[in-house]
Amino acid sequence: MNGKRKRSWILDVRICRLVLIAFTCLALVPTQGRAALVVSQLADGGTSVERRADLETVRQALEHEMVAQRLADYGLTPEQVAAKLPEFSDDQLHQLASLSDSLAEGGVVGLVIGVLLIILLVIVILKITDKRVTIH
Repeated sequence: MNGKRKRSWILDVRICRLVLIAFTCLALVPTQGRAALVVSQLADGGTSVERRADLETVRQALEHEMVAQRLADYGLTPEQVAAKLPEFSDDQLHQLASLSDSLAEGGVVGLVIGVLLIILLVIVILKITDKRVTIH
């Protein structure tokens, strides 16, 4: 050894610059962005006015004799149904509320929509309560 230390090739200035440039270029490439809608909540943790209005509309629709009878035919009590209503998502609740609004309008169109509302409501409640209907 004649006084010169053997330098490691890893610490070579040219390689370090090359790695630094490569990482800088990779850092400038944007990653894939993703976005989603976020459910808004009030500061006190309460529900929004629209959700409360939709919930009240659906509750009024459940008070109709035909809806209550249909749910009773499937073995669901009004207490079970009332307990499952808060578990509905905002979209499900709004859809049921908009359908139940047309139930009150009456007429042939109202009757058809009312029957569809009852069927949809029964299906959603049966799905949430994990009950099955078998026809023999």
